[in-house]
Amino acid sequence: MRQILDSEQYVQVPPMMLSDPFYRITYLIKEEIRKYKWIEGEKGRHLTWEQARKEWTELHRAKYEQFLIDTLRFPEE
Repeated sequence: MRQILDSEQYVQVPPMMLSDPFYRITYLIKEEIRKYKWIEGEKGRHLTWEQARKEWTELHRAKYEQFLIDTLRFPEE
């Protein structure tokens, strides 16, 4: 999963992983980083992917993960 966030580019994964909850969460995080990079670009800050990922992680990851925990449903055992 880590390699998915290492690059802004699309990373090919086996089709069976598309239904994996960890892949889906990683994909959602990647989309949020892309949005952050775009918003900062609109402000005139042209960030590299590494800079955007680092800044987003420091500023927003904890709150976003809590949001996911609060909103996603996990199957009851």
